[in-house]
Amino acid sequence: MKEESYKNIFKTTFLFGFVQVFNILIKVITNKIVAVLLGAEGMGIVGIYNNTLEFIKSGTSLGISQSAVRDISEANAKDDDKRFSSTISVTNRVIIITGLLGGIVTLLLSPWLSEWTLGNRDYTFAFMLLSIVVVARILTDGQLAILKGMRQLRSLAKASMLGAVAGLVVGGPMYYLYGLQGVVPSLITCALVALFFSNYYVRKIRYEHVVLTINEVITNASSMIKMGIALVFASFLANIVALTISAYMRAHGGLQDVGFYNAGLMILNGYFGIIITALTTDYYPRIAAINNDNILLQKELNKQASVSLVLCCPLVVFFLFLLPFFVQILYSKEFMPTVEFIRVAIWGTLVTICSNQVDMILVAKFKMKLFTIIAILYRVLQLGVSLVFYQSYGLLGMGISMTVLGVIHMLIMTTVVYQLYKIHFDRLFVKIVIVVSGLAISAMVVCMLGNFILKYSIGSLLVILSCMFSLYVSNKYFGINLLLYLKNKI
Repeated sequence: MKEESYKNIFKTTFLFGFVQVFNILIKVITNKIVAVLLGAEGMGIVGIYNNTLEFIKSGTSLGISQSAVRDISEANAKDDDKRFSSTISVTNRVIIITGLLGGIVTLLLSPWLSEWTLGNRDYTFAFMLLSIVVVARILTDGQLAILKGMRQLRSLAKASMLGAVAGLVVGGPMYYLYGLQGVVPSLITCALVALFFSNYYVRKIRYEHVVLTINEVITNASSMIKMGIALVFASFLANIVALTISAYMRAHGGLQDVGFYNAGLMILNGYFGIIITALTTDYYPRIAAINNDNILLQKELNKQASVSLVLCCPLVVFFLFLLPFFVQILYSKEFMPTVEFIRVAIWGTLVTICSNQVDMILVAKFKMKLFTIIAILYRVLQLGVSLVFYQSYGLLGMGISMTVLGVIHMLIMTTVVYQLYKIHFDRLFVKIVIVVSGLAISAMVVCMLGNFILKYSIGSLLVILSCMFSLYVSNKYFGINLLLYLKNKI
């Protein structure tokens, strides 16, 4: 596989940044429709249904939507039609099997799901119908993984966006026509529409449909399933630790602290989640395709990490100054204690953006045993560090713990990857880190000034400087005139 150019990295980043923003807007509109037409009760039921179905989906899908990307990327890069066709055929079979598994589990557990989530068994039939949603979502995720693995990025973007819009157009009116009775039909319709569009684009892929026996599917899919299970376990572990931390905060600080903490996480994940998803959507398929070439892997890591920081630099500075307004717009003045938490926690998010890119190298190399051991070690550290800092410094301590944990994760991953493969960050990346850190620290200090005019005058200057820095680096080191590039895209 050829080395990826900076221009292509920018191209895919902006493409999927737009897709992320678009899909979030669709979700906001959908939530608004539900809130207006069904009220708080409707919002609660929709939330419970979605959370329950996502939990079942993540467990029964065996992480295939993530692990399949590696095998497909590698097969696609080898220009071996037979291996490629076999990999796609195996992936399709496994997706169907896991989809059916998810549907069956939902059907069998429907009486208990109704009782556990809604307090009685009145919703048993609803959960039985929603088994269709689990099947459709697993199949959709699997097919999007095929598009991602093949790096059919435009098709992936179109499938995602068209599925979201069509789901809103078809499913939304059901809330208006049937009220609370329209929740289940709407969820089913949205899931089936999304499946239709993902299937439409996957069917355009040309490959030989290989007939496989069950034993052949199991044999060929074993590595995919092993990786998927490891990824699901890591995700499950993260959720358990998050729940434990929230429970501890509730017991020692009260529900108010938990509310501030969760509000802060939602803002960080919402704002930077768009950036992280946009940056990594094509990064993992790229490194998976060249996982045996450590020289190319190092180049891709440094390119991706450098682009990440250059794009994040003005966004971070801008975010720090507008943070109080974000909190008031999204929540209320009551949530202002969240501001101090976010201003500290943002450092952990910045470090994690880069450390996760190192993390993905282990997954691309199929070092799942080591990946799992590190995941367990990190989550144990996360639990200990979070509880200690919260006990000592309260909500601010949670922000400090996120930054400390981000640095620890970066140290662990960079050390492991260097010891195993001699892959490391280059001088350009280190220089960018120093400048971005300086600008971000300056922004955080200026934000604390009491003089309104002075604060926003210096703040505006820092935003301009951060933009100039990003433009300079992009032009000199990446060979991209970022202003001209953005003008052409717009």
